[in-house]
Amino acid sequence: MDWLKKHRVSVLINLGLVFLSALCVFGYFAVSNTLNHIDSSKKWQGENELSYAYISCFMPVNEKIDENAVYSFEKAAEESFIQQIGNNEGEKAWNYAYSGTGMVTASTERGSVTVNATGIGGDFFFFHSFYLRSGNYISGSDLMKDKVVIDKELAWSLFGATEVAGMELLINGSRYIVAGVIEPDSDFASKAAKTENGGLYMAFEKLAEETGAGIECYEAVLPNPVKNYAINLINEKFPSENCSIIEVDKRYSIGNIAKIIGSFGERSMRVDGIVFPEWENAARLTEDYCTALFVFAVIFGMVPVVFGVVLAYKNAKTGSVKLKTVIKEKAHVLSNKYNDMLYEREKSLNNKTRF
Repeated sequence: MDWLKKHRVSVLINLGLVFLSALCVFGYFAVSNTLNHIDSSKKWQGENELSYAYISCFMPVNEKIDENAVYSFEKAAEESFIQQIGNNEGEKAWNYAYSGTGMVTASTERGSVTVNATGIGGDFFFFHSFYLRSGNYISGSDLMKDKVVIDKELAWSLFGATEVAGMELLINGSRYIVAGVIEPDSDFASKAAKTENGGLYMAFEKLAEETGAGIECYEAVLPNPVKNYAINLINEKFPSENCSIIEVDKRYSIGNIAKIIGSFGERSMRVDGIVFPEWENAARLTEDYCTALFVFAVIFGMVPVVFGVVLAYKNAKTGSVKLKTVIKEKAHVLSNKYNDMLYEREKSLNNKTRF
């Protein structure tokens, strides 16, 4: 107790640092669970014992790919799956989506808005499952390509309401039907990354016809039966040579956070001609927050650890000195007792001899 009173300030400071470190760790896990699309591989896996990997590919502005390249990769990937995991009839082994952007003019009787529309293919809304306020999503497998999904802000601008599923609008003069209205993600990262003139999703095929858009982003949930199988498949088979490939499942791992720390400063510079979509910019923002929280957690946690090590060393050193003293004293007492016993025994033998 005397020691605690003497060092109570140091103890309180270190307890406070432990609390701050724990708070940073809590914040790290909270931020890493902010975005819904990050868990796409777990959502696809369900109760399946086979593991999956979620990988995104982002194409440079001047090296966008077309749908033929996507179909070519799809064929190569499925051939690889058959060799690696067999052919499960009736079961879809993987899921993918692709997207690109282009400026279009959306109009109704109420007015017109110039929008940076997102053209989608594959199962886009599986990965980006925005809250659906009304209607339905659209998919690359839909036979009718004249349907669009808009967010509530664009719905208000074009119709003055949000319950507008089934209503018509014109895009660059062509007629389309609103399939559904979505609520944009409301987390801090998605809000920060949202562009002012977005919020319209249409079939990539139609957007390419209207604007000449190319595919800027390809994302897939792939079987990963052995370590690095999925990422190696992307590296070997994906048709874009200069794309940026990101293992989404690993973006909050300690290894990836260490890479971000190692590339501090350079990470902010883009020299590869790649423009990230909203969801990737949001993900990179959460990575930066997680990196900062990790660094502070380590800094706050190191001081109490060093304090504890020094304290343990001093106590061990003091304790060893005390232990040595006690051992010496005990040894001296035992030695005296042993000598006294020998003396009494010798004295007794001498008395017996005398008589």
